[in-house]
Amino acid sequence: FCRRHRLRTGENVPSIPRDLLLMSEMVLPRFILCIIQYLRDGYIEPDTSAERDLQKVLQQLEPQITFLEELTKMGGAMRTVLTKILTNQQTYKELSMGKEDNLYAKKNYDKYLSALKNSDLVSVEEKNQSAAADIAVGAEGGAGAMVLLGTVIFIYSEDQDGGQSVGQRKRVKLSSSTKDPYIIDSLKHKCFLEELLFWTIKFEFPQKMVTFLLNMLPDQDYKITFTKTFVQHYAFIMKTLMKSHESDTMSNRIVHISVQLFSNEELARHMTEECQLLDIMVTVLLYMMESCLIKSELQ
Repeated sequence: FCRRHRLRTGENVPSIPRDLLLMSEMVLPRFILCIIQYLRDGYIEPDTSAERDLQKVLQQLEPQITFLEELTKMGGAMRTVLTKILTNQQTYKELSMGKEDNLYAKKNYDKYLSALKNSDLVSVEEKNQSAAADIAVGAEGGAGAMVLLGTVIFIYSEDQDGGQSVGQRKRVKLSSSTKDPYIIDSLKHKCFLEELLFWTIKFEFPQKMVTFLLNMLPDQDYKITFTKTFVQHYAFIMKTLMKSHESDTMSNRIVHISVQLFSNEELARHMTEECQLLDIMVTVLLYMMESCLIKSELQ
């Protein structure tokens, strides 16, 4: 990140002949779509009765991820092509949504929507309770603000004797000062990169996928988009980590990614100002703390 040296890297770089990249520009969007459709098809929610063998799905996908990894080693020109494909919203919209005439694609898309629905920090039941509680909350104050989820904040209500009652949570609306509440609300994907990271999290950060995502970081446009996507999914990452049976391995891989992104001071500041990075981190920490609270036996 040295100011004196990074400026020279972009000078006198010859442009690549257009016809050399045409084939990759045509083929790669469909190749990445195939990977995403396979991940959609292979994922089974942990609470279903079917056997959940994520490793088996990933093993069959290994040659494709290895191929993408090899492409990232071909240099800046290929990474630029990959970045354009991964971040192009129009291409994603055209290819990824299940068309009515393609039953396989439609089935996959429905599975994706179902997985997306289960990615919220708050369950549907809690959301319904939240709506009811919002109406019930009046002017009375609580004992202290605990956790912000989406646009709602939990307040612990006080018992008549003044003690806090664990689990008796009231909710009040968060202030509207947050610029982009969607970042800590329901996930919405607009490009291949966002959905690819989503499945990387769902499959608990397979090493090959992490390597591919990190190998792309020398491309500056990719790095900014990927960091925003990582911040957008931060709460979901932590929710997955809390449920994981391999939490040590998973947390190490999360650190591999976050240290690459947030060690760049300029980028970290940009994320803090534009994407409420600190708000999200503190929110997630509070959520994780709240999930393991136990009633004090001192009183």
